[in-house]
Amino acid sequence: MPINRNDLNFQQGETFQLLLNIQSGNTVTVDLSGYSAALQIRSSYSNNTVIESLSTANGEIQVANLGYYALTLPASRTANVSTNNATGYPPKVIYYYDMTITSNTGISTKIMYGQVNFYSQVTR
Repeated sequence: MPINRNDLNFQQGETFQLLLNIQSGNTVTVDLSGYSAALQIRSSYSNNTVIESLSTANGEIQVANLGYYALTLPASRTANVSTNNATGYPPKVIYYYDMTITSNTGISTKIMYGQVNFYSQVTR
């Protein structure tokens, strides 16, 4: 499976949802039966502190259909992410993430990575 860079945009205080279609290099949909998935967001690749985490274990990543994952981070969680280091307009903080899937035999594969543009919320 190819690894893809995909930058994500989060709005503080909004529910984040994303539907992913996982395909092999030749665009054949991958059967994800028995796979688990995890995604972590950090302020830098070398930082040990996890800003947010989604996984199949906590139900925030779900197999939606053959070859599809649905990612959801509820508004209550995005509201708590710090955007105090705001830069640019509209104010935002840049974080980094990657997502791995693991087969039922323990083979782990990074399928995507990138930056998370986390935009500050004004209306609360």
